[in-house]
Amino acid sequence: MKKQQLLENKQHGTPAFPFECFRTQTDTTDFFIPLHWHKKTELMHVYHGTCLLTIGNETYPAKGGDLFCINAEELHRITSEDATLEYSTFIFQPDLFSFAISDQAQLLLQPLIDGRMQFPTCITDAAVKATLQPLLHRILQAAEEKAVGYELLVKAGLLQLTAELLYQGLLLPTDPITLEASRNQRERMKKILTYLKQHMTEPLTLSSLADTFHMSEKYFSRYFRNATGQTFTAYLNTIRMNHACQLLLETDDTVLEIALECGYENVSYFIRLFGNLMHCTPLQYRLSKQHRLKQIFFEKADMILLFSTVDNHWRTANTGRQRIDSAESF
Repeated sequence: MKKQQLLENKQHGTPAFPFECFRTQTDTTDFFIPLHWHKKTELMHVYHGTCLLTIGNETYPAKGGDLFCINAEELHRITSEDATLEYSTFIFQPDLFSFAISDQAQLLLQPLIDGRMQFPTCITDAAVKATLQPLLHRILQAAEEKAVGYELLVKAGLLQLTAELLYQGLLLPTDPITLEASRNQRERMKKILTYLKQHMTEPLTLSSLADTFHMSEKYFSRYFRNATGQTFTAYLNTIRMNHACQLLLETDDTVLEIALECGYENVSYFIRLFGNLMHCTPLQYRLSKQHRLKQIFFEKADMILLFSTVDNHWRTANTGRQRIDSAESF
């Protein structure tokens, strides 16, 4: 149950075609996707800007042109202070590649499907990136257009991408002992993160968490930092602030009420911490985001009005033309 609660809620694709891709463009200097995991493989292609991508115990500085692979069940997160960051994400299940059992291609792909082989985390070879980037672009274009038969184009593109990695010797065999140890570590970490999410409004401390999970305080602190890239306190404050941002936008609660709901009894400390992390006060955040939403609404309304005006003008002109044509026919 705890593992299920840590799963990303969003369904990627459909049971019949477990694939999804999307573009992300940021317009903020505090972009953040919190630590999470899912059962599917994820490819990330950075177009513009920079970010920090944490996968497992490693954090990678990413920039335009970089390619990353996040294997199934790997904990990962993204942070960026670059308002020009733009990237695409491709999420799929390796068994999307399945052929008939007797097919030679299936024999090559089965270790990847079973988890005995994995995608490389970071693709650094310039020649390989030059080959894969156009493939990813075609996959994204096909998935966005969703023309008849786009599933075949997506599957063919992913197979070609996988074949290229296999040909280049970049698909990595997984040592069974290492794999089992890694899975055990991930399961333990998922339980810890689930517990934090469920109890973040309570007065949690490093000592109390260490006791709950039967570790010494020193070992728990080191273990948590190695697994998440953050200290326990920094991570707790991050998920609390994410919750606070959500409440600021979705409710009319006062700052005091939100501080208490996020586990902060001292509202002055909450406001100071919010300012350190978000670079504005809670009320400024609420007003700026609401203003941005209104701006987007009016931009869309103006665009609808523009199209409506153009459409009406075209209809009027076309009707007039039809009348002239009718008159000339007599």
